[in-house]
Amino acid sequence: MNLNLIKEKVLAIFSKHDLVLYDIFEERMGKEKILTILIDNEIDHTSLEAIHMEVLDEINDDIPDNYYLQLSTVGIEKELRNIDEVTKNVGGYVYIESQNFTGDATLDSVEEGILKISFFLKGRPKKLAIPYEQIKFIRLAVKF
Repeated sequence: MNLNLIKEKVLAIFSKHDLVLYDIFEERMGKEKILTILIDNEIDHTSLEAIHMEVLDEINDDIPDNYYLQLSTVGIEKELRNIDEVTKNVGGYVYIESQNFTGDATLDSVEEGILKISFFLKGRPKKLAIPYEQIKFIRLAVKF
Protein backbone atom coordinates (compact mmCIF):
# COMPACT_ATOMS: atom_id res chain seq x y z
CA MET A 1 0.00 0.00 0.00
CA ASN A 2 1.43 3.35 -1.05
CA LEU A 3 0.61 5.79 1.78
CA ASN A 4 2.09 8.75 -0.14
CA LEU A 5 -0.27 8.17 -3.07
CA ILE A 6 -3.22 7.76 -0.71
CA LYS A 7 -2.21 10.93 1.15
CA GLU A 8 -2.13 12.93 -2.12
CA LYS A 9 -5.62 11.74 -3.02
CA VAL A 10 -6.96 12.45 0.48
CA LEU A 11 -5.43 15.94 0.50
CA ALA A 12 -7.10 16.72 -2.84
CA ILE A 13 -10.50 15.75 -1.39
CA PHE A 14 -9.86 17.58 1.88
CA SER A 15 -8.90 20.79 0.06
CA LYS A 16 -12.33 20.83 -1.65
CA HIS A 17 -13.99 20.69 1.78
CA ASP A 18 -11.58 23.00 3.67
CA LEU A 19 -10.42 20.12 5.88
CA VAL A 20 -7.00 19.68 7.48
CA LEU A 21 -5.26 16.30 7.51
CA TYR A 22 -3.83 15.57 10.96
CA ASP A 23 -2.39 12.13 10.27
CA ILE A 24 -2.66 8.99 8.18
CA PHE A 25 -1.34 5.65 9.37
CA GLU A 26 -1.81 1.90 9.42
CA GLU A 27 -2.76 0.10 12.62
CA ARG A 28 -4.02 -3.23 13.89
CA MET A 29 -6.93 -3.88 16.22
CA GLY A 30 -6.80 -7.53 17.09
CA LYS A 31 -6.69 -9.34 13.76
CA GLU A 32 -8.12 -6.41 11.80
CA LYS A 33 -5.89 -4.18 9.68
CA ILE A 34 -7.01 -0.55 9.54
CA LEU A 35 -5.99 2.48 7.53
CA THR A 36 -6.75 5.44 9.80
CA ILE A 37 -7.14 8.97 8.47
CA LEU A 38 -7.54 11.74 11.06
CA ILE A 39 -9.11 15.13 10.33
CA ASP A 40 -8.12 18.20 12.36
CA ASN A 41 -11.46 19.99 12.07
CA GLU A 42 -14.79 20.01 13.85
CA ILE A 43 -17.23 18.20 11.59
CA ASP A 44 -20.72 16.80 12.10
CA HIS A 45 -21.54 13.12 11.67
CA THR A 46 -23.47 13.58 8.42
CA SER A 47 -20.63 15.50 6.76
CA LEU A 48 -18.05 13.03 8.06
CA GLU A 49 -19.99 10.14 6.55
CA ALA A 50 -20.16 11.87 3.16
CA ILE A 51 -16.41 12.63 3.23
CA HIS A 52 -15.72 9.02 4.28
CA MET A 53 -17.58 7.71 1.23
CA GLU A 54 -15.82 10.18 -1.08
CA VAL A 55 -12.41 9.16 0.26
CA LEU A 56 -13.27 5.46 0.05
CA ASP A 57 -14.42 5.81 -3.57
CA GLU A 58 -11.15 7.56 -4.45
CA ILE A 59 -8.68 5.25 -2.67
CA ASN A 60 -10.55 1.93 -2.77
CA ASP A 61 -8.21 0.47 -5.42
CA ASP A 62 -5.16 1.63 -3.43
CA ILE A 63 -5.89 -0.22 -0.19
CA PRO A 64 -5.69 -4.01 0.12
CA ASP A 65 -8.97 -5.93 0.44
CA ASN A 66 -8.09 -7.04 3.98
CA TYR A 67 -7.97 -3.42 5.28
CA TYR A 68 -10.74 -1.35 6.78
CA LEU A 69 -10.85 2.44 6.35
CA GLN A 70 -11.35 4.53 9.48
CA LEU A 71 -11.93 8.24 8.92
CA SER A 72 -12.32 10.29 12.07
CA THR A 73 -11.61 13.61 13.69
CA VAL A 74 -8.52 13.77 15.86
CA GLY A 75 -10.61 14.63 18.90
CA ILE A 76 -10.68 17.34 21.51
CA GLU A 77 -7.57 16.15 23.39
CA LYS A 78 -5.26 15.94 20.41
CA GLU A 79 -1.52 15.67 20.85
CA LEU A 80 0.46 18.79 19.98
CA ARG A 81 3.27 17.30 17.92
CA ASN A 82 5.60 20.28 17.47
CA ILE A 83 6.31 23.83 18.64
CA ASP A 84 4.15 25.32 15.86
CA GLU A 85 1.09 23.36 17.01
CA VAL A 86 1.83 24.38 20.60
CA THR A 87 2.13 28.06 19.62
CA LYS A 88 -1.22 27.95 17.78
CA ASN A 89 -2.87 26.91 21.04
CA VAL A 90 -1.64 29.75 23.27
CA GLY A 91 -4.47 30.66 25.63
CA GLY A 92 -5.75 27.09 25.63
CA TYR A 93 -5.79 24.44 28.32
CA VAL A 94 -3.16 21.70 27.97
CA TYR A 95 -1.89 18.57 29.66
CA ILE A 96 1.92 18.49 29.92
CA GLU A 97 4.44 15.86 30.93
CA SER A 98 7.92 17.26 31.53
CA GLN A 99 10.85 16.90 33.90
CA ASN A 100 9.54 19.58 36.28
CA PHE A 101 5.77 19.44 35.81
CA THR A 102 3.08 16.92 34.98
CA GLY A 103 -0.52 18.02 34.86
CA ASP A 104 -3.07 20.41 33.37
CA ALA A 105 -2.33 24.11 32.88
CA THR A 106 -3.24 27.14 30.83
CA LEU A 107 -0.70 27.85 28.10
CA ASP A 108 -0.07 31.58 28.56
CA SER A 109 2.62 32.10 25.93
CA VAL A 110 5.43 30.58 23.89
CA GLU A 111 8.50 32.78 23.54
CA GLU A 112 11.77 31.60 22.00
CA GLY A 113 10.98 27.96 22.71
CA ILE A 114 9.91 28.57 26.32
CA LEU A 115 6.34 27.68 27.29
CA LYS A 116 4.88 29.84 30.03
CA ILE A 117 2.04 28.14 31.86
CA SER A 118 -0.24 28.89 34.78
CA PHE A 119 -2.01 26.41 37.03
CA PHE A 120 -3.31 25.94 40.55
CA LEU A 121 -1.49 23.95 43.20
CA LYS A 122 -3.47 23.34 46.39
CA GLY A 123 -5.78 26.20 45.49
CA ARG A 124 -2.98 28.70 44.88
CA PRO A 125 -2.13 30.13 41.46
CA LYS A 126 1.33 29.21 40.14
CA LYS A 127 3.31 30.09 37.04
CA LEU A 128 6.10 28.13 35.41
CA ALA A 129 8.37 28.41 32.38
CA ILE A 130 9.30 25.16 30.64
CA PRO A 131 11.70 24.84 27.69
CA TYR A 132 9.99 23.00 24.83
CA GLU A 133 12.91 20.54 24.67
CA GLN A 134 12.05 19.31 28.18
CA ILE A 135 8.48 18.41 27.28
CA LYS A 136 7.97 14.68 26.92
CA PHE A 137 4.31 14.97 25.91
CA ILE A 138 1.75 17.74 25.45
CA ARG A 139 -1.88 17.64 24.33
CA LEU A 140 -4.97 19.77 24.50
CA ALA A 141 -7.05 19.20 27.61
CA VAL A 142 -10.62 19.82 28.67
CA LYS A 143 -11.08 22.10 31.67
CA PHE A 144 -13.83 20.98 34.00
